[in-house]
Amino acid sequence: MLEVGALALRSGHAGLLHGGFAFNVDLSWLDMADAPDPAFVPIDHFTIGQSLLCTALLALRLLPGQIILWSLMRLFGTYGRGEVFTARNTYRIRVVAWSLMAYATVPLITHASLFAAGMSEVAVKLEVRQLDAFVTGLVVLALARVVSFGCAIDEDRQGFV
Repeated sequence: MLEVGALALRSGHAGLLHGGFAFNVDLSWLDMADAPDPAFVPIDHFTIGQSLLCTALLALRLLPGQIILWSLMRLFGTYGRGEVFTARNTYRIRVVAWSLMAYATVPLITHASLFAAGMSEVAVKLEVRQLDAFVTGLVVLALARVVSFGCAIDEDRQGFV
């Protein structure tokens, strides 16, 4: 969120590096600090429209992670109350799964948008963590299906009492 604010305020510490978002922290007070990467382009070198696009794309990129954290907080809250096999928990697990898959695909959209706006030389950038997130999302989606079966079994069991 700090970088989103820095991009929105056009701080010289936020910008792009090798086709991705970067935040340049001044560590000159450290003896072992390296010089800034020459490929770093501060956001104030771009037009206001481009920096607003950059801010919106970074916010979009952070959104799936925030949804995952919020859903997990809510899920563990219901687990703490002793509610395990419920339709609400199944829904929350599905939200986590779809958000993981969105986390994997949103960078493709952001890199293509930055390329189309002339802000990056990289049109498509696929990283291993994106593949990991997508596969994990598929596994969590399968887990949601198992929880939905457990929910049906729990409802059936409660009907016999």
